Amino acid sequence: MAEGQKKKILIVDDEPDVRIFLETVIVDAGFEAMTADNGKRALEKIKECKPDLISLDLVMPRMRGITLLKYLHKNPELSNIPFIVVTAHAHDDLGKEDFLKLKAANILIGPHSYIEKPIIPSEYIARIREKLGIDDGDTPDVERMKKEVKEKISTASKGKLEEVLKVLRD
Repeated sequence: MAEGQKKKILIVDDEPDVRIFLETVIVDAGFEAMTADNGKRALEKIKECKPDLISLDLVMPRMRGITLLKYLHKNPELSNIPFIVVTAHAHDDLGKEDFLKLKAANILIGPHSYIEKPIIPSEYIARIREKLGIDDGDTPDVERMKKEVKEKISTASKGKLEEVLKVLRD
């Protein structure tokens, strides 16, 4: 994947095993990976070398994920970096409050999203590609297909349309 090799992903998670796992998944998919073990270190890395996407845990020491996101959201130079919140705590006492604050502040919209642990590598990479606008080759071009179907329908005879409907019903 030549296009993916150019993209830098910053993985921010306080759990070393999770960082290693996500880094391996990202590198295997052809991306460049950087890591940080908390929001404060992540902010230093972001300022040194702006990543193309941030994979961010919410519950961490020194600087929680929500604090980092609020900082990025308010900073015009950094607010356009897409991120994926990767958390096991969206629904428990450790992270639910932060997660709900992000949703209420409309921070988890647009190029931003979340995914819950445990991470399934193929879903994680698909989400990264989606957020970076990278076609993975397996995703159909839905808009192109819609246009093609509309063109076919507009020129099809009534008999052909009835045949198609029969096939679809069977």
